[in-house]
Amino acid sequence: MHRGLIDRLLLPAIFGLLTIIAALVLWQLLLTNRRVELQGNAKEQALFVKAKTESELSARILSLERLAGRWQEEPERLTDQDMESDASLVMSGYPAYQAIEWVDPTFHVVWVEPQRGNEREIGANLGVDPRQRSKLQDAINSASVTSTSPTDLRQGGRGFLVFVPVFSHKQWRGFLVGVFRYQALLSSVLQDVAPDYWVVVSEGREEIYSRTPTPPTRERYAQEADIQVEGLSWRVRAWPKAGVVAYARSPLPGLVFGGGILMAIVLGFAVYMSESSLLHVKKLQASNLELEKEIVGREQAEEALRQAQKMEAVGRLAGGIAHDFNNVLMVIRGQASLSLNATGLSSALRQELTEIVKAADRASSLTRKLLAFGRKQVLQARVLDLNTLITQMGEMLPPVLGDDISLKINLHPQLGHVKADSAQLEQVIMNLVFNARDAMPDGGELRIETKNCDLDEAWISTHPGMRAGPHVVLSVRDTGHGMDEATQAHLFEPFFTTKDKSRGSGLGLATVYGTVNQSGGCVTVSSKAGSGTTFQIYLPRVEEPVEAAADAPTPLVRFLGHEERILIVEDDDAVRRMTREFLQLRGYTVLEARGSTDAIQFVESHQETIDLVLTDVVMPGMKGRELVARLAKLRPGLKVLYMSAYTEDDAINIGILNPGTAFIEKPFGPDELAGKVRDVLMGTIHVPAAGSQS
Repeated sequence: MHRGLIDRLLLPAIFGLLTIIAALVLWQLLLTNRRVELQGNAKEQALFVKAKTESELSARILSLERLAGRWQEEPERLTDQDMESDASLVMSGYPAYQAIEWVDPTFHVVWVEPQRGNEREIGANLGVDPRQRSKLQDAINSASVTSTSPTDLRQGGRGFLVFVPVFSHKQWRGFLVGVFRYQALLSSVLQDVAPDYWVVVSEGREEIYSRTPTPPTRERYAQEADIQVEGLSWRVRAWPKAGVVAYARSPLPGLVFGGGILMAIVLGFAVYMSESSLLHVKKLQASNLELEKEIVGREQAEEALRQAQKMEAVGRLAGGIAHDFNNVLMVIRGQASLSLNATGLSSALRQELTEIVKAADRASSLTRKLLAFGRKQVLQARVLDLNTLITQMGEMLPPVLGDDISLKINLHPQLGHVKADSAQLEQVIMNLVFNARDAMPDGGELRIETKNCDLDEAWISTHPGMRAGPHVVLSVRDTGHGMDEATQAHLFEPFFTTKDKSRGSGLGLATVYGTVNQSGGCVTVSSKAGSGTTFQIYLPRVEEPVEAAADAPTPLVRFLGHEERILIVEDDDAVRRMTREFLQLRGYTVLEARGSTDAIQFVESHQETIDLVLTDVVMPGMKGRELVARLAKLRPGLKVLYMSAYTEDDAINIGILNPGTAFIEKPFGPDELAGKVRDVLMGTIHVPAAGSQS
């Protein structure tokens, strides 16, 4: 159904329903009043039946008690015939008796009146039935009237017995017993009582009298009353017949309900017409509002796309510049290092060359940060336990934070494993800690937490590049001054900083952003001005066991070669010449190739032994990994050492530096290169065979 139609019908429906509800309430009140009236009348009839039954039953029992009293006053002059005559006289006054019997002290029936129809009673032993014997004994002990519960009469049918003990000069002579059949007794008593009502009398769960229709009707408006006479406990239930209910029924409730329905229709139609006109105006306003929201949403989406493209473009630019700049730095640092090894230098010149080396090292540190932001650094990833890494770092953080910042570390005990470069991950944590420290100049609290989580599709849709599934979350939360939205929009851009220019380069968070993204995760930030900041790093959870850390590097010494033949494959002429000089100084025989094609042609055309291939990872045309695979077909078992400042995304994603792959990072010095080459040649570093999957 169209939304506008629903809106137009809603308010009329509410008014109509309210009117119908009001009519229903009034209708229900009228019905309730009639029901209460019928129930009140039924209660009166039930009480009337109770009073009539108690009165008539008491009169019959009282006549037996008076007869027994007269027999106690003149016991000597009474004969059985006299007693039977008296009993017959009593029954003539109350025809509801089934029989009156005389029972001797042995509980045997001596005579019964009337005899006709009761011949089986003479000589019967009432003490045979345990329940009757118990009632007889109770009558003797209490010297008062007792009665039995419902029992099967020898005369036929269900009824009860009334025992009246007879004493003479305090000596017990026997019992005067009244025999009553329920249906006969109550039919005579209730013959003209409550003729317009159905009546049921029961004792316990047994129905002893019923005046109900055939077939039975539902006992609507039924009321009850209890009958108590000489130990007898009955319950009467009375409810009106259909004629009484019909007479009490009034057309007023139906008229009220019908009038309410009609009023609801009229009122609903009037409200519908009024609401339709108002909704036309609201529809126009809603359309304008939706249009405004759509425009804002498109603007936000476009802004997010521009931001992502900007970060990607800046990252590519930074990575490209850093790569080329590293080659320049290598030449500068290499020439300075070679000059330092020369003899006869003055102390002033040696100091200047040393400063050149230091400056090149500082510039190399900046390029590594740029490579991290551009996700172009080479990560030596391994499976590690993030809790162990944080615990080790936690021992070093208090001196860094100072006395006025308290450190709280809360680590999940069953935290999953992640695959990342431990050294780079340590740098990520340190950058976040330094950033938090600077945000709390007056002190505060720094909290580091870890936990497991499962990212769903809804979360992934707002974080491009992530995949749904199990992840590990590292949270770094401070209580500092926080950031506004404008600052957060530029937070991860290189060289962006809110600090004084003398206190930072603005590459700390850019490095965090690049390292985490290159590791397959993402970083989020939540902050408000004056409310602190929370950084959360999400890394994919892996099931592999923790891998042991690589051995510590061997201290640099001046290794000398033994004229081993080394093939250098490097497309940058200056870097290739510098590397050749480094190796020749150490006594190696150096062969050169300007690219992958030259290297393959050289190996195919020359049969002399090549002990090691030193190749750049990324070169025009064919990458270093592809080159090694081609050379392995020509020279099986060839040893390889990779060098580079970064790899392209594809090479990084396939894991160019899996554990065991020999690699040296640009820029490097002669001693570093000599040590790494010697390790590969001597087998100190396990090198997979060329062409194998590393």
